[in-house]
Amino acid sequence: MIHRRSFSIALAAAALPLAARAQDYPKQPVRGIVSNAPGTGTDITARFITKQMSQKWGVPVFVENKAGAGGALATDYVAKAAPDGYNILFTTGAHYGLPALYEKLAFDAQADFIPVAALAQSPIVVFVPADSPFKTVQDLIDAAKKSPNSLSYSSPGGGTSSHLAAVMMNNQAGIRMLHVPYKSASQSALDVASGQVPVGFNGTGAALPLLHAGKIRILAISSRKRSATLPQVPTLDEAGLKGYDFVVPILALVRAGTPAPIVDAIGAAATAAAAQPEFQELCKAQGLDVAIQGPAEMKVSAPQEFAKWKHLVALAGAKAQN
Repeated sequence: MIHRRSFSIALAAAALPLAARAQDYPKQPVRGIVSNAPGTGTDITARFITKQMSQKWGVPVFVENKAGAGGALATDYVAKAAPDGYNILFTTGAHYGLPALYEKLAFDAQADFIPVAALAQSPIVVFVPADSPFKTVQDLIDAAKKSPNSLSYSSPGGGTSSHLAAVMMNNQAGIRMLHVPYKSASQSALDVASGQVPVGFNGTGAALPLLHAGKIRILAISSRKRSATLPQVPTLDEAGLKGYDFVVPILALVRAGTPAPIVDAIGAAATAAAAQPEFQELCKAQGLDVAIQGPAEMKVSAPQEFAKWKHLVALAGAKAQN
């Protein structure tokens, strides 16, 4: 028979290696697993943050890009890693939509991860060709109401954040526009610039070069507040869709089961790096806005985000292929 005192001693002994690992963290190289391709906002953000982490901790922090399946490829990789903080997932708000988009996943996007930091966010922009007769969002809404499903819009694909932002706008405005999904953000934006599609919804990364080249006009952004990169562009809330607010955050997460001291250490290092003026300038150049949250704030906001993205995916009727 195992006495209570002996059992307690056994539990304490078993916990010692875990506590020691947390106290010593990090004592070996750390990997930042990025869910997007090199050169994207997520990648550039991750590379800045991990460089600062490396300098703070005195150990190498490498970046590995595992793009594919809307972020599910990198997420699956980290889900299979040990819960020790040596694999940090850098991904976007699309993480919140994975359970609704995919019928079968090898991981639970909510239960299998601990959010450790929100670093930046990207609004979605609503844009038209430079010579478009549409000067305001209200012009679009009026045209769509006059002839439902005749006004088409492009996005980087069904179920993407750009598509969901458009669905949210359609739903709130009480209109129906025809969705034209593309396989890439750049091509969907280019076809709006050339006039093949009258309206586009896309991230700032694809839209800003075309704006600077004079090829498109941005009518509104999806965030509740105006963007530091596009201060002259009104928000959809200002354009008449009161309460409209949709942004795509860039996040850092680790495997569930990672000891709390390690979660706190990663969160503190990431948020300290994001608070630097150099990071703000980097974000501004990429069309991103700094938006910092630590582990405690993320614990509160994450469930709300999963619910929000689930609702929008349902509205869009979007499903990804496993």
